[in-house]
Amino acid sequence: MKRYDKKKRSLLRTYITIVAVICSILFLSFMLTYIIINKWYMKEAEQSAQARFLQAQEKTAEAEKDIINLYSTVTSSETVISYLKTSDLSERTQRLNDFSQMTGGVMKINPDVEAILLYDEAGQLIATKGTIFFPRQDSLVTNGMYGFSGTIADKETGYTYFQVEMPVYSREASGGYNQLGSVVLLFGSGGLADIVDTLSLNEEVYSAVLDSDGNVIASAGNWKEEYRDLIDGEQENSKYLVYGAKLEKSGWRIVNLIPKNSFMNYVNQIQTINLFTYFLVAAALIAICMLMYHKVVQPIRRQMEFVVGYTKDTNQRIEVAENNEFGEMAEKINEMLDGLEALNRQIVEGERKYLELEYAKKQTEMIAYKGQINPHFMYNTLECIRGMALYHEEKEIAKLTGSLSKLFRYNVKGDELVTVKEVVKNLKEYALIIDYRFMGKFKVAIGAEDTLLQVSLPKMLVQPLVENAVLHGLEPKMEKGEVSVDFAEEPEERMRITVRDDGGGMEKDVLEKLRKRMRSYDEEQAYATAKHGIGLSNVYRRICLFYGDKADFRIESEVGKGTCITMIVPKRMGD
Repeated sequence: MKRYDKKKRSLLRTYITIVAVICSILFLSFMLTYIIINKWYMKEAEQSAQARFLQAQEKTAEAEKDIINLYSTVTSSETVISYLKTSDLSERTQRLNDFSQMTGGVMKINPDVEAILLYDEAGQLIATKGTIFFPRQDSLVTNGMYGFSGTIADKETGYTYFQVEMPVYSREASGGYNQLGSVVLLFGSGGLADIVDTLSLNEEVYSAVLDSDGNVIASAGNWKEEYRDLIDGEQENSKYLVYGAKLEKSGWRIVNLIPKNSFMNYVNQIQTINLFTYFLVAAALIAICMLMYHKVVQPIRRQMEFVVGYTKDTNQRIEVAENNEFGEMAEKINEMLDGLEALNRQIVEGERKYLELEYAKKQTEMIAYKGQINPHFMYNTLECIRGMALYHEEKEIAKLTGSLSKLFRYNVKGDELVTVKEVVKNLKEYALIIDYRFMGKFKVAIGAEDTLLQVSLPKMLVQPLVENAVLHGLEPKMEKGEVSVDFAEEPEERMRITVRDDGGGMEKDVLEKLRKRMRSYDEEQAYATAKHGIGLSNVYRRICLFYGDKADFRIESEVGKGTCITMIVPKRMGD
């Protein structure tokens, strides 16, 4: 025992040493990753910020081009030119509808267009379109082509707008151009705001589009007063990344200011998670060291003790106390032992069923011989009666005696398996006897598909069901009745045998009791019933013995409509 304790303590010291080494490696890896990630992430963040700024700059320049193209469309419109050329007030009134439709289409094309103003050559406002109106203070055109205004702020709503003006020319017959007036478009800053929003990943990042006077047209992020000197380039600060560019056509500027510590917030969060993870790993290693003995050594010892004691008591099983590989191993061992026990039971059950099947075959033969002292004597006697009937020209008696003779010979011959063709032939003889016996009141109709005639099945499987149908279904009736027997193909190489009568049927409670008796059939009851003939229960048991769970046996009945028994069995006995 002392030697075992010494080994256990040595193993524990080994675990502690391993944990200490791993914890040291974790600490060094944390420090290295912190330094490497800081440098790498800052570099990647700067490159990403610069790329986003260039994309925003390109989008803003494209927005300028779209505005110029839109103006070219408006100023070159024949509707606008015709309206400006017309000086007569009544004629302008007539053309105002065309102007309104054309400008309405322009405003649909560019939703940022809030209003369109039309000025004549003298600078007088002669037409407007839109719900927001800011008059032009002075002409915005500085280069003879177009001009952009500064920021226009709505004090009530706080929204910002800007105007763009472009002159309208008409070509003279001499080839020169004459200025007729100008078009002023009032734009909302929503489109520019969407562009600068892409630069502001959080509230600490500030981005804006400024007019030529430095006023804000559109912005995103929180403004700080110290940003003004950074934007004007009068101050350098290592705490910020500053990007700025001038827009060519409007003279505006787009700026982007990013605090460097906003990048580090993500890094710090990652490092905090890493540090927490390292602490968890270290704690887990310590816990593993403490639990190793209880979770590894003890389960192995319990399983070894079980193996030693199993030979003394084969009914015992390993206690599954762990929810891990050892517990799974114990479950698998228990499953293996249960499987072996089940296999042994199957072998015993198979032997029992084999003996029952042999016994059932003998019972069938005994039932067929029941009441017969000498079967051959009875057969010969029936043939003798048939011959005498023919001699005295009693053809009906001869025919009935012949059918009874054939039926008796079929029942007493030793073959256990018969073909569907033989069963059909035997049932036709039985049907003839029933027809004579009840003077044509009851009929037995037999049908079988040609593909099933050579299929084998146990003897005395169908005839008892027909007898039951006549005895219990048709005889209690006062009027005529019929029993139909049908052999039909089923999918998956199976055969359906249906015995149906149009007799009185069964009540629901009687039918349910019969089904329950079938489900929980007792062997001794089966053999007791066999003493008085092959009844419905015995047919059900023979199906179970011959086909097992591959056969299907159904009973359906309705009062006043009759009873239907359906058997679905494999076409080959071995299937």
